[in-house]
Amino acid sequence: MLFTIAIILFLNGVITSAYTLMITAETTTFWAMLSVNFVFYLGMTQTGIIFSAIMRIAKSEWGRYFSRLGEILTLSFIPVAFITFLIIYIGGTENLFYWASPGPSPEHDVGHVSPWLGKGLFLWRTLITMAAFYIMSYIYFRTTLIEDKGTHVSYDIEKRLNLMAGFVMVFYIIANTNVAWDFGMMIIPHWESTIFPPYFWVGNVFGGTAFLFLLARLFLSQGGKQGIDKEHLDSMGKVLLGFTLLWIYMFWSQHIVLWYSDLPNLTGPLFKQMSGNYTGTFSTMILALFILPFFALIFRRIKLSISGLSITACIICIGTWTTRYLMILPVFKNGSEPVLATWTGISLILAGLAATVLSVLLFLRLFPKVRTIQK
Repeated sequence: MLFTIAIILFLNGVITSAYTLMITAETTTFWAMLSVNFVFYLGMTQTGIIFSAIMRIAKSEWGRYFSRLGEILTLSFIPVAFITFLIIYIGGTENLFYWASPGPSPEHDVGHVSPWLGKGLFLWRTLITMAAFYIMSYIYFRTTLIEDKGTHVSYDIEKRLNLMAGFVMVFYIIANTNVAWDFGMMIIPHWESTIFPPYFWVGNVFGGTAFLFLLARLFLSQGGKQGIDKEHLDSMGKVLLGFTLLWIYMFWSQHIVLWYSDLPNLTGPLFKQMSGNYTGTFSTMILALFILPFFALIFRRIKLSISGLSITACIICIGTWTTRYLMILPVFKNGSEPVLATWTGISLILAGLAATVLSVLLFLRLFPKVRTIQK
């Protein structure tokens, strides 16, 4: 049943996208929305193995319950990640990036353009950084399987896995810094922020952890498998509360530095996300990523309720998607058009979710011997 629903939602997204591109003369909005969902689901899925790496380095026993699913989530999404990026690169580069189609018109008059901003370099740096992260993730995953099987090896497997976990996080930072630069900073002429990439990573880890918890409810609590117990709920609630505080700290650091710089080319794009037609969206983001999670997770009763924690995790995922929406859409639209409320907008969101679920389902069918819960 789940497989069928996911297939329908995915095909609906593909057909709707093709139809939108055929009938729409100005396709920038479509490519912007596709980029929002690409960046969102890429961050949510890549965080899966980062959660595993963090739990291993922290020597967390409760975290092992979610770690294997996190690793599968990251690796199973590899085809979707590369294919979606190539679609955006081939079809949407000139619509999204001002430097991709320089010309004499006023909108292209942006002064000096750095050699970094080139179509060829954009393609290869993204492919290489993503490939490096996924290769390291696969090596880490294979080694964890050896550990689970208890196979005799000539080296200290625990030390090696700790070292690999560190490398996975390093390559994650490199890959996500590149995404933050290209889809967050390089779509705006002469906009820069040194704190933006760390703010971007933290948002991904925060939302990705909540996303992993929701997938755990879907994949680990059915079919006679051991369910999520009170210890898992309490510990996951504490982690999400910690990430809530870390996210608001990074948000404040990002915004206060740009605010007191008082440079119009830096503050203008930032204020556009917070005012005018985007005021409601910005308020929703603050509610979903700080106010509601904070006041929910400080209560032990909610942390120990699987329904309460699931609702909170869902709100966090919505808030994380909203940050990606505000990162990209205001650059191209003033917010007066109901982009999110359109069938195309909804279809892209659901197709991304369906592609993620299908990726995990197909992985589990292709590799049935891989346990979804670590020993």
